[in-house]
Parts: sequence; C-alpha cells; structure tokens
Amino acid sequence: MEAALYLHVPFCRRKCPYCDFYSVTEPPDEEIYLEALFTEARLWREHLPEDPVFVTFYAGGGTPSLLSPDFYGRLLEGLGRIFKLRPEELTLEANPEGLTLERLSAYRRVGFNRLSLGLQSLLEKGLKALGRAHTVEEGLRSVETARAAGFENLSLDFIFGWPGQGLKDLEEELAAVSRLSPEHLSYYELTPEEGTPLYQALRGGSLRLPGEDLLVEMHRLIHERLEAAGFRHYEISNYARPGRECRHNLFYWRARPYLGLGPAGASFLGRRRFRNPENLREYLKALKGGRLPALLEETLSPEAAFREAVFLHLRLSEGVRREEFRRRFGRDPFRVFSREIQELKRAGLIEVGEEGFRLTFRGRLLANQVQLKFL
Repeated sequence: MEAALYLHVPFCRRKCPYCDFYSVTEPPDEEIYLEALFTEARLWREHLPEDPVFVTFYAGGGTPSLLSPDFYGRLLEGLGRIFKLRPEELTLEANPEGLTLERLSAYRRVGFNRLSLGLQSLLEKGLKALGRAHTVEEGLRSVETARAAGFENLSLDFIFGWPGQGLKDLEEELAAVSRLSPEHLSYYELTPEEGTPLYQALRGGSLRLPGEDLLVEMHRLIHERLEAAGFRHYEISNYARPGRECRHNLFYWRARPYLGLGPAGASFLGRRRFRNPENLREYLKALKGGRLPALLEETLSPEAAFREAVFLHLRLSEGVRREEFRRRFGRDPFRVFSREIQELKRAGLIEVGEEGFRLTFRGRLLANQVQLKFL
C-alpha cells in the first residue's frame, strides 16, 4: 500500500492576519521536536493497520524553513529506520525571508527535491494587504536562489482577492509569474477565517474585499492566462506543467491513505480519520507519557467513504472516473447519483461523458455547493 507522509511544522516568526493554520511564534527547540517526532512515528508503527510504503514526504506549516537542514537530514534518516520511507517527491514549504544559497543547497542535499515558496503576491501593496513580512524583491530573489541551489521542481503560492486588488493588479502579477517559469502554481482566493485578524477587520468594516463579480473575473483571468502559458488547471486552486502535479496532495484529493505527524497533523488510514491536537504542549505531553496524541475523529462506513471520494475527486480536472470507482468501491457513481448528475448537467455545473463527469468552469466557481450534492 502506497501512502503519503506529512509533517506539520508549527513554528512561525509571526502570524499572518489571514492564516488559521495552527502555529506558535516561540522559537523552535529542534532537539525536543525531533525526539517527539521519532516517538510519535514509533507509536504509529505499532498501530498502522497495514505496512505502507511512504512515497511522498511533505513538510508544511507553519514555516518549515525555520527548521535547519540538519534537522531534516536527521529526521528523514530516523524515519527511514521506522517506516518504509521511499519518497520520490519530498516537498519543503518555505517563506522567502532568510533563504540563502547555502541554506537552500543544504535542504537540497538532505533530500528535498521540491520547494513550495509562499510568495502570495508580487506587488508591494498586495504583500502589505496580506500582512506579509517579505518584500517583492526578496520574493524574486528567493526564486533565483532556489534555482541556483538546484531545485528543478518549484511551486509558487499566491493569494488573490485581497483588499484593494483590481484586475490590472492581477494582470501585472500574472505577467511577472510567467517570467519566473515555475513548474507549479497555487492560486487561492482569500477566505476570511473566523477568529483571524482579517476576519475581525472585515467584520468591523475597516477592510473590504473585492465584490463577487470582480472575483469571478479574477478566477477567469487566472485560468485563461495560466492555461495559455502551458499550465494545466488540474485542481480547483492548482496549476502545473505536464507531469509536475503535486503527487503528495493528490493522495488527499483521491482519498488515498496519508499519515500526519506533529501537532495538528491529520491522518486517513483505511476508513479511519485521526487528528493530533492543535496544541504543541499537549502534543509533547502525550508523547512524553508514551501515548499517541492522535484522536480518532471518525470511522467512515463504506457508503460514506464512497461518497467522500466522489466529493474529493470533483476538485480535480479529471473528475470522477466511472471505472476507477467501480474498481475501488464496487459501485457505479452514475447509478448512485443519476438524479444529481442530470440536475447539475442541466445547470451547466458539470460536464458528463461515458467515462465520467467533472466540474465545468462555472462549476468550479460553485464547487462547494456542487460537491455537497454527493455527500
């Protein structure tokens, strides 16, 4: 059984006002965190329902680039003694600030072959609106440095729909992005998450986001420009050169097994879903006591697992493939969802062929509403 291995790094220099991912701003103690991860991995090794081969490794956060290359070298070596760790894709998320050639070259040497840079914007006013710590110059320099360090699989993350952004701003940024020639791009619409400073500012009226019509045009512009530049819109928020899709994230979207280490790490094993506490101290305390921090959130029934897989596959441009679902679940989605499929087809939200069905461009804009039809 192939599976994906995720590491949540909960450390950040500062919190961005829009971010609701779990992180702390205290400096990391690498030795304590490393030993905790080894303990967690050994405990998981005793509880795994099968003996998976981990073919991807992804360090996300937080700010994974706050941890040293030496930390990751020791981590990967140690995990390789505990698990069947044979990753073909190893991704490190990083922020532009502090990325020297020496540091990036060291990350490359310990095994990372894919770098995901959180640029978020290539306009100074965009970075200011998003509360980012780096400048446009630092962002551009980080791309050059990553290439010089030997990263041939580079992903760039962007956010659109920030307060004050117009179509001309987006056009300018997309032109700059094409000159950087990354292998992969993520474009996320800014979403106010409850409890974040951004959410409070919007609720208080001190900030306003672009209107719905403008956001639709932004979605369309991103799609058209990137497809014309040779990227494939393979997932709702993600674009890739042919063959450069993020293999790790495809495990999530195809409802395949994954194991998450670290506080807030999530796992999907068999039909069981687990999650670690979003609290570093609770996480460390559990491991010190010799127990897994992960709590079983739910066990999916065969019916629920089938429906969830349809829900997730609709995020992908390949959509729901009839034969794959027959093979995996022993059920034909066309028979189970015949009424929903016809209804959504008439509304222009999905396109249907003999082999399967997938979202149209309009369907992608209303993806959450469409997906809920299948749960």
